[in-house]
Amino acid sequence: MAEQKKTLLAAASAASAATLDMIEAALDDAITPMSGVGSGEALTTLADAMRLLIDVNPIVSDDANQLHGALIRFLEGRI
Repeated sequence: MAEQKKTLLAAASAASAATLDMIEAALDDAITPMSGVGSGEALTTLADAMRLLIDVNPIVSDDANQLHGALIRFLEGRI
């Protein structure tokens, strides 16, 4: 159970960081290449948060499994 808690907190933290990047871009009224949103960092962080959430969720549908595979392929391409 401790591992599940750790993974959920990691997913929440990553989603929060991506959310902050999006809020900052909205407040700046611009997406610049150097920003978290413009550089793609926010998208990568949000994808990783989704992957972690699917990893830890024991009840996932076939659609979620397909999304999980797509997220892993996306993240592997970003390395």
